[in-house]
Amino acid sequence: MTLVVQKFGGTSVGSPERIRAVARRVCDAKGHGHDVVVVVSAMGHTTDELVTLAAQVTPDARRSHPREMDMLLTSGERIAMALLAMAIRDCGSEAISLTGSQAAIITDNTHMGARILEVRADRIREEIAHQRIVIVAGFQGISRSKEVTTLGRGGSDTTAVALAAVLDAERCDIFTDVEGIFTADPRRVPDARVLREVDYDDMVELASSGAQVMHPRAVEIGARYNVPIRVLSSFRNDEHGTLILRRTRTMAPMEGLVLTGLASAAGQAKVTVRGLPPSMEAMTKIMSALAAATVSVDTLTPADRPDGRREVQVTIHEADLPQATEICERLSKEMGGESVDSKTGLTKVTLVGSGMTGMPGVYARALEALLAAGVDVHGIGTSSVSISFLVDAGKEDQTLQSLHAAFDLGKGST
Repeated sequence: MTLVVQKFGGTSVGSPERIRAVARRVCDAKGHGHDVVVVVSAMGHTTDELVTLAAQVTPDARRSHPREMDMLLTSGERIAMALLAMAIRDCGSEAISLTGSQAAIITDNTHMGARILEVRADRIREEIAHQRIVIVAGFQGISRSKEVTTLGRGGSDTTAVALAAVLDAERCDIFTDVEGIFTADPRRVPDARVLREVDYDDMVELASSGAQVMHPRAVEIGARYNVPIRVLSSFRNDEHGTLILRRTRTMAPMEGLVLTGLASAAGQAKVTVRGLPPSMEAMTKIMSALAAATVSVDTLTPADRPDGRREVQVTIHEADLPQATEICERLSKEMGGESVDSKTGLTKVTLVGSGMTGMPGVYARALEALLAAGVDVHGIGTSSVSISFLVDAGKEDQTLQSLHAAFDLGKGST
């Protein structure tokens, strides 16, 4: 008998009616001969409501009371798992709900963003052996010092794939409110299509670049343990969705350009430090100071001027701009720099695929499309499977649509 792990997000269990629908789907999988482990998120907007409630009691609760925030936030998943267990029993199957600590999901000691160290799945295996459907609260675990922890954004995805890896599941099904992984956000690009298969590496890049259907940590676990992940809608009977796996071959030319899709992330900013000494020491001091202040830098672009001085541009999240600006101004003054300026209201749009490195014409095609669409580019970043463009937030839709069309990613392509 094969085992599948099914994860249901907040919208999928957002009401009593939806919980009963999920119960029927889970029991159907059991009826088809599968052992089933289910991971659930909190119902609907429960987590957001709990965060708001904490803010009404005490300001800056996340920073001031991280342990108690974890205790508070884990209650949302416990509600969902207990209700789903009741609904599954009403459908005629045996079920039991387990918290992250009862399921022995062991994490590090970090509150509000812990990482899984191991999963001691003995209790889960025992319940499966008794023919029970096991419902595990997502997003949470317990540290080795016996403190309740949460895994941060996308934590339920991470829980589900980690359980699938440890239990040697046939696959991990991520049920959400969309049909699968699209070539772009269909709300912004009407011609976007569902991808039937995506390679792990491409999916990590899409998720890291703003695609919110999957969290990159979950995909990374899937890649490490070779867990097939299927993303599909809990609101449709279509069982296809998108399969995330390690691609072994393709019908494209062996060294051809194979593009997967586009993702975007708003709330970006850039800081430019001008007139620095032309040395590695200046850049290193800036990057080290930003890292010490936990400011995440997305891209770093140095440029030497004809007068022998250097400009350094970094892109960051807008929320980090005040701190980053203060650091850069202080260091610029210490090193004899000229000025520091910043720009907000930017969005990063990322084109993901393979075969872009060293392929003539990729940049030209992208920039020609953006020029025709009236989009100005404020910065470019690259990785082995992506090219990112920093554009004005008001041009996000035009950027996505023009690149989507320029690289033939629409419904008419394959």
